[in-house]
Amino acid sequence: MLIENKVLITDKEQLLLQKSIVENPYCLYKPYPKQLIPIILANREEKYAEDGTKKPNTVLAGAGGYGGKTFLGSMLSVQYLPTDEDYTCLVTRRNHAELVDTNSIWDNLVDWCCGEHLSEDIKCDFKQSLTPQIIAPNGNTIYFKSFDRDEKKQKFKSASYDRIVNDEASELPEAVLRFQYRSMRNTTQIPRSIINLSNPGGDSTEYLVNEFVDGPKPYIALDWRDNPHIDRAAYEGSLNELDYIDQQYQKYGNWHYRPSAGDLINLAQLTGAYIDVEDYIEREVFFCTMGLDTAGTGRDNTVAMNLIRLDNGLTVLNDMVVDGSAYPEDNIYDIAEKQILENNLYNMDFEEEPGGDSVYALRYWEEVLGDLISKYSIDVNGVPAIKSKYTRARPVAKAIIKGELRFSSHLKEELERKDGLFDQFMYVSPNPEEMKKRKSPDELDALGYAWNSLQENFSNTVDLELIEL
Repeated sequence: MLIENKVLITDKEQLLLQKSIVENPYCLYKPYPKQLIPIILANREEKYAEDGTKKPNTVLAGAGGYGGKTFLGSMLSVQYLPTDEDYTCLVTRRNHAELVDTNSIWDNLVDWCCGEHLSEDIKCDFKQSLTPQIIAPNGNTIYFKSFDRDEKKQKFKSASYDRIVNDEASELPEAVLRFQYRSMRNTTQIPRSIINLSNPGGDSTEYLVNEFVDGPKPYIALDWRDNPHIDRAAYEGSLNELDYIDQQYQKYGNWHYRPSAGDLINLAQLTGAYIDVEDYIEREVFFCTMGLDTAGTGRDNTVAMNLIRLDNGLTVLNDMVVDGSAYPEDNIYDIAEKQILENNLYNMDFEEEPGGDSVYALRYWEEVLGDLISKYSIDVNGVPAIKSKYTRARPVAKAIIKGELRFSSHLKEELERKDGLFDQFMYVSPNPEEMKKRKSPDELDALGYAWNSLQENFSNTVDLELIEL
């Protein structure tokens, strides 16, 4: 339920804001007017329902980018930290790296609560462990935990929190968002609250739309258009450089947008990414990797995609194999040997299908490639399959659009054949039912594994030298 720009505030609530936010020694940032709305709603007195139960306050704040969600989450986290109440707060994020990254809530609070500007009697301690913590001298504690899959919801068992702040809530698993209510319990007068801060676009977007944007729970559309502390014109110019999908989420804050087939990239962008062999053959190859999607059942092929990173920062799809036979071993061996000799192939990443069979499949390929592995020390790995093929394809499409990834022109016929890589870019969809009607995008999958391998093994900060096509 969208909350407009104004809410009624009582004298008691105004006093609470003054004491717990404005005069809070741990709060180094003061909210701009629209940020006050989710703060007020999170601190409302819990009401009894008709059945005699009380539910914690819940709110969703966010839309497009740069609305100050991280600062909002930081303020809400420290709001009751200096009080005499027994206060426990949890801040969540999908993965640990983002949880403690620069400019995260954690990063803010280490500065706000543990900095040299504070006197020793109120300065907090911090523990940067698997479960990072900010601990106030009075014992009040803010915990930080990551939840990247459904099973992690078990981390809520036996835990009790007065407040939970879900940073980038749409990226958290829906099962986690639903299960965390069980840990909302306290013995203090602090109103229990769950605050969801998020742009749309993550796996749990539909849940948040149903519960908040279109549902009965309060939603505040907070983004760059509301933030008085930024150069809005400059930021809008930056947002205009994003691809169509990211603009829907980051620029327009469109909670109702659902990506569909054809939104990733268009055919003109794909065909415009060719590069002639003579334009890069003399370049030094800094890194060579290969992604492989081995055949399962039905219409699958075994596919190998070879990427090379050049000394000018450009990446080229330099070679590929698509084998629809029952015995693709020779072709995979041949492309591996060729790339070892020509470009010093470093590693081969094979897709791991769910289940225990993936272990034996990888061992089989290690046996097939055994003499090459032992002679040239190639690194052969199994890579877990990402559930959504559409999600897997997005970074690759972005790289092509930005000119970071090109296709060798000698592969043109193979790339443009029916149901080939270019077709797969066009028909891959986030809708599982749509994908069941299509040939498995195995070439797109293999290219995704190669691209991910390159990002993991090679810095992506090299400036590109433009090449005239």
